Amino acid sequence: MANKLGSPRTTKFSIGTAEMRIGPVAAALKLKQEHSIGLIDNATVEVSQESVDLLGGFPKVLVDTAVVSQESSITATLREYSRRNLQVMLGEGVVPSASEPLDVSTTTTATANAGESTITVSSITGMDTAGDLIVIFGKTDSTVANVSICRVLSAATLTITLDSNTPLLHNVAVGDFVYLANQVAIGAILQTNYFACQILQLERATGRPIGFDFWKGSIGGGMTFATNAEDFASTELNVKLLQPAATEYGAGGDLEDLANIIPDHPTGMYFGGGDSTT
Repeated sequence: MANKLGSPRTTKFSIGTAEMRIGPVAAALKLKQEHSIGLIDNATVEVSQESVDLLGGFPKVLVDTAVVSQESSITATLREYSRRNLQVMLGEGVVPSASEPLDVSTTTTATANAGESTITVSSITGMDTAGDLIVIFGKTDSTVANVSICRVLSAATLTITLDSNTPLLHNVAVGDFVYLANQVAIGAILQTNYFACQILQLERATGRPIGFDFWKGSIGGGMTFATNAEDFASTELNVKLLQPAATEYGAGGDLEDLANIIPDHPTGMYFGGGDSTT
């Protein structure tokens, strides 16, 4: 008995949460969950093509067509405004996990007045390097108030001396909070930074992980930081996917381990098993 018109041929239906992973180019095809950019609403992989047509005869008719260019990209709706994600959107590339700074915080143990350049804290571990930026703030009824962003000049025992150009802006009370700023520079990009990408999703019919791997990508848009009082914010991450040069997967290149894969998969590949019709 013949199937009805429009009957499904496979069980390849896409729905559900995807995961996007970004890491160093040298980690292409080796990206792990630690490389995930976190919660995303959706992810779209697009391969766009441009073709030219050959018209001939009289009246002219379409004789042939040819693809003359092909571009690949990923667009994902980000939910997590982590330092790592902000750096990627700013074009700074991917910071190795081992280089990610720890969250360092402490509290003040003595009062200080606005304009002063010394604070006493319960611990200076992790924020005792000259040039560090620290944030000092107080809270009143769960509302943040009196925020000072200061540059560390020196630190000894439990006393932090601030740069005289960035003194306290407000009076400090005992128990106010201090944390290491771990800032992200804006406008400091000097070159194009590249990274490897992977999109993972579970196939509903089989429970298998399926997805895409791309060897080399670069940021295709800019940074948007959004916030509002009605819903959790989101922003678009746009990645352009590139074809590595032969030297990059040749001897000594970052992608040398993929020298037997890239020639047949120049920009990347989809992995997903067969087209099950069961």
